[in-house]
Amino acid sequence: MLHEEIRTCRRCFDDGFPITPAPMVWGLAPAPVMIIGQAPGLSDLRGARMYLGPAARKLFGWLEDAGFAPEDIGKIVYMTALTKCFPGRLPGKSTDRAPSPREMRNCRPWLDAQMALVQPKLIILFGKMAIDKFLPKMLLTEAIGQAFPAPGVTYVPLPHSSGASTWLNDPAHRALLAEAIERVREERLRVLGIAASGDPLEERYP
Repeated sequence: MLHEEIRTCRRCFDDGFPITPAPMVWGLAPAPVMIIGQAPGLSDLRGARMYLGPAARKLFGWLEDAGFAPEDIGKIVYMTALTKCFPGRLPGKSTDRAPSPREMRNCRPWLDAQMALVQPKLIILFGKMAIDKFLPKMLLTEAIGQAFPAPGVTYVPLPHSSGASTWLNDPAHRALLAEAIERVREERLRVLGIAASGDPLEERYP
C-alpha cells in the first residue's frame, strides 16, 4: 500500500520542479538493511527501477565485498533515496541535477514512512547528500570508515560511487572506503545474526 501511494505522488511536479515522475520504490519490507541514496538517475528512469546505472553497479560491488549476495538486493537490502523521482539533468550538462531542499522536504514524509515500514537495523548512507541528512556537519573524511549507532539502528556512510565524484581519486580516501566496507561487513554479521564463521547463530547454537 505504501509503495502504491508513493508512486502516485506528484508534489514536486505540482511545485514546478523539472522532475520526471512516477516516483520509484524497490524492496521488500520489513528488511534488516536499508540503503538511502540521493535520487534516481537517468538509467533508473529508462529502466523504471532504482539503482540501475554505473554508480549502482559499483555500489553493489562494494556490498558484495562486504558479504552480501546479489540476490540480497531488494530482499534483505531495501533500496531507497532521499527523493524518489528522477530530478533531470543540469542544464547543458550530462550530469544529474541534485534535488533541492524543497524537493527533499516534499519527499521526507515518504522516506520516514519507508523507514517505519522497513524497520532496518542497519542504514547505509550512500553519498554526501544522504550523509548530510542523517549526520549533519560532518566531513566525508570524518564519516567514511565509521559506524554510528543510534537508538534501534546503526548508520554506516559510504561515499558516492559516481564517476562525477573525484573524492575516491585520493589513495587516503580509498583506504577510508575499505574501512567503510569492513564496517558494513561487521554490521551485516550483527544484524543478520551471523557468526564470523558465516553460519547463522541460531544454527550453530540452537
